[in-house]
Amino acid sequence: MKIAVFDVDDTLIIHGKGSQDYYKTKTNDAFKKLLESKNFDKIYLYTNGTHGHGESIAKHLNIYGMISFTYGRDNLQPRVNPRMQIDPDTDMPFHMKPSKDSFQFVNDSIFSHNSINNDIYNTHEIYFFDDLVDNLKSAKKVGWKTILIKPDDVTENDIDYVFPNIYSALLTMDI
Repeated sequence: MKIAVFDVDDTLIIHGKGSQDYYKTKTNDAFKKLLESKNFDKIYLYTNGTHGHGESIAKHLNIYGMISFTYGRDNLQPRVNPRMQIDPDTDMPFHMKPSKDSFQFVNDSIFSHNSINNDIYNTHEIYFFDDLVDNLKSAKKVGWKTILIKPDDVTENDIDYVFPNIYSALLTMDI
């Protein structure tokens, strides 16, 4: 099974000057067609924003129907850590990236939703696309393939792949 997990902000969409007008821009189907060409069995969004924000971006990119589930800070918090405690390793709440607890919960949830058990653990791959190295390092700890989306020419030893944008990642990667 081939699964994709995408961060939203600065991975699927780039924020910058004028980003408040992002939702007013016109969309096209180029990204959707590119994503479809990868033949992922399942696609998830995983954001420190709200799940509603992630779903709005998916709708804007015309990929909402392709998304199996959106993990966001508001629907992870009561499941990962109901008391909103801070992870001492990351200084973030346990339910948010880059906390390993959050990644472990999402990983277990994906396994559960897709009836993946230990017998076929090695027959699936989860590809995680994000713009922050700390998030990718935590993803690596739970066994995910990691793809850094960073516009400058940066290299990271602990990351599987580095691309300047999501389009070049999907065009170049043989997945």
